[in-house]
Amino acid sequence: MKPDTFLKAMGNIEDKYLDADLPKKNIKRSFGKWFAGIAAAAVLLACPLPAMTALGSDSAYSVLYKIAPTIAQNFKPVQKSCTYDDIEMTVISAKCDGSKAEVYLAMRDTTGECPYGDWDLYDSYYINVPRDMNGHCSFSEYDEDTHTAYFVVELETMNGSKMPKKKVTFSVSELLIGKKKTEGTVNVDMSAIPIEPETVRRDDIGSGTGWGELPDCRDYRFLVPSEEPILRPADNVSMEAIGYLDGALHVLMRYEDNFHTDSHGWVHLVDKNGLSVVSEENVISFSYWYNEEHTDMCYEYILPVEYEKLLNCSLYGEFSTALEYRSGKWQVTFPLE
Repeated sequence: MKPDTFLKAMGNIEDKYLDADLPKKNIKRSFGKWFAGIAAAAVLLACPLPAMTALGSDSAYSVLYKIAPTIAQNFKPVQKSCTYDDIEMTVISAKCDGSKAEVYLAMRDTTGECPYGDWDLYDSYYINVPRDMNGHCSFSEYDEDTHTAYFVVELETMNGSKMPKKKVTFSVSELLIGKKKTEGTVNVDMSAIPIEPETVRRDDIGSGTGWGELPDCRDYRFLVPSEEPILRPADNVSMEAIGYLDGALHVLMRYEDNFHTDSHGWVHLVDKNGLSVVSEENVISFSYWYNEEHTDMCYEYILPVEYEKLLNCSLYGEFSTALEYRSGKWQVTFPLE
């Protein structure tokens, strides 16, 4: 593991991933604490939640945390390592520095059979802290020799006050393993691009991508997917159709098992020097589900260009996917030191 890689830039997570005891607007905090105390007392009289929490009951912990997060964290037992589905999550270190704290986590494949590549927590992580804080988590690196992925969690108090040395619970429910990127020329014969291929109007367009305001998808004709993929430029990615119509090159790509692979990508037209022929600002795409099960997603990329220029161009693709998906219950609780 390279310690300096832990200091890479982090991305903010949405509030829903930071399960903190946030204050309500226009309500005095003293009243909020009084109300929470009454509610917590009522629950404590009704059932032995703290005892169940201390014994490791996840359901008891969840209930108590919603009512009184500080009490829940006090009763939550320290557990710096856990294993689920042959994946071990371990807290390496958790250090405070003024109003901030850094936590280093490792997730290790105990079987040594997971595919090589980056790991992604797939926006499925939660950070439980008993007070107002900002939280960040990011992948750092993957050690192929030990089959271990490293992550860094950063915490910071909302008001700049000193970070309390109390327990934090970090949990994960989904993993994307073996993420890989494929980039390069897509092997398409640009001299044989069909003009006016078979098209269809679509009323199931889910979204569009482009610069500025997107045109109405009802103004477009869309390619009809072929019975068999034309080619597969990357894992979980296939080209379903290509053709020239309405002054633009249309390229239809399918990203397979999207929820479990997070497959996505982009295509460009480049000249013999590798320079873009069509400005990225002029390229748009529309997406829709390939099948009724809503597993595979299609993107049709529309690149405005003169047909005669295609002979001197190559299709260039950038694709990303994950080779394995895991769901589970990984959770660690640790003190900040």
